Amino acid sequence: MDHVNDTYNYYWLVFSILLGILFSYIALDLRWKMIVFKDFKYNVWLLSCAVAMGIGIWTMHFVGMVAMKMSSHVIYDIRIVFLSLIISIIGTGIAFLLMKLNPFRLLLSSLFMGGGIVCMHYLGVWAMYPNVLLTFNHLIVSLSFIFAVVAAFASLWLLFFFNHRRSMNLKWRILSCILMGIGISGMHYIGMWGTDFTIMTNPPPINTYYTVSSNSLSSFISVPALIVVLIMLLSNAFLDKKLLSQMEELNESERKLRESEKLSLVGELAAGVAHEIRNPLTSLKGFTQFIYEKTNDHSNKNYLKIMIDEINRINFIVSEFMVLSKPHIVNISVTDLSLIIKNVITLLNTQAIMKNIEIFPEFVGDSFLIKCEENQIKQVLANIIKNSIEAMSEGGKIYIKLEQKDSYFVISVIDNGEGIPEENIHLLGKPFYTTKTEGTGLGLMVSKKIIQNHNGKFEIHSI
Repeated sequence: MDHVNDTYNYYWLVFSILLGILFSYIALDLRWKMIVFKDFKYNVWLLSCAVAMGIGIWTMHFVGMVAMKMSSHVIYDIRIVFLSLIISIIGTGIAFLLMKLNPFRLLLSSLFMGGGIVCMHYLGVWAMYPNVLLTFNHLIVSLSFIFAVVAAFASLWLLFFFNHRRSMNLKWRILSCILMGIGISGMHYIGMWGTDFTIMTNPPPINTYYTVSSNSLSSFISVPALIVVLIMLLSNAFLDKKLLSQMEELNESERKLRESEKLSLVGELAAGVAHEIRNPLTSLKGFTQFIYEKTNDHSNKNYLKIMIDEINRINFIVSEFMVLSKPHIVNISVTDLSLIIKNVITLLNTQAIMKNIEIFPEFVGDSFLIKCEENQIKQVLANIIKNSIEAMSEGGKIYIKLEQKDSYFVISVIDNGEGIPEENIHLLGKPFYTTKTEGTGLGLMVSKKIIQNHNGKFEIHSI
């Protein structure tokens, strides 16, 4: 019998550790990106993660075995080698399946991950039996298991729990895979430290059909490693694009939610403020009107007329506020959109003609029936067309086009006014933002809310 000393080829040793880190990154990156999938696709990618991680652990182990300076006569039982690969994949798969943002589930995942690494390692070592006699230090074996579990827990905690809000940050994923790679390789070399290898000079006969020599082992393990690389390439080609798409959708949904909450808050505030203002406003308007009708002094009458106009203006602003308030009654009915547009044009045509502006309606199609609150849609169109009229101080043309696209009716109001700077467009529709000297900024805000309540979209373009 020849006793084997624990001596290593340091190039292979470093390479095995780097492999552990690399395969950990591939598998953990895949597992993190799986949040974009559900049901069957989720299970397919879960299996891919388990295969990638299992093969990575297995490859690191046998590269580590190659790194150990042993006799070229050492052979491995190919059946046990494959069994160790399957155990590695199963252990990793269960760990990934159990993994949730919950400390207990995370601990359970770490136990299965560490247990899978340990089982794979000692099965891989056992594959050298019976031409190598093995003896184990049970204390060091226990230490190797604890090391694997602790490293797995630290890695998964960092990636999925401690930093789950910032996991898009690459540095955290890299740190997580380094911890996992150190856990895999650390467990391996601690286990090798606690194992004595004695090569038998006269081993019992073994069926060579089921064996592979240590010299051929390095080429043998390259095939599964290529599978992992293929999985990584497929994930980069598909998963990244899918993930980015979903992140963009999520950001858009969050933006809409924030805008909706802001509108809701303004609406609740508006209802209270409008109610409090209207009571004294009614008294002010009544008494001012009474004094205006009774006075004969011409100069006082002019001042009172200005006061009445300003009170009417305050009343208009309060009315705009009331539209924003949440509790409101709407009468939904089937209405012809083309008739609504014609009625609004009739109302505003006189104002347009006075400013040398022509309005050209265009209706593409035959039927424009839609369920809506007619008065609210009229209000929206009136607000927008009035904005177009006021944007053209020296005359011009307004084109109003109604057409159907898919399941939507699209109303386009196009004018050749002076426009607005591109960087200010996102401010339109916010309360009290306006480019007009006498505007309140509430008209577009109300219009946007009405269209959103009708499950529509409201877009503004300066050109």
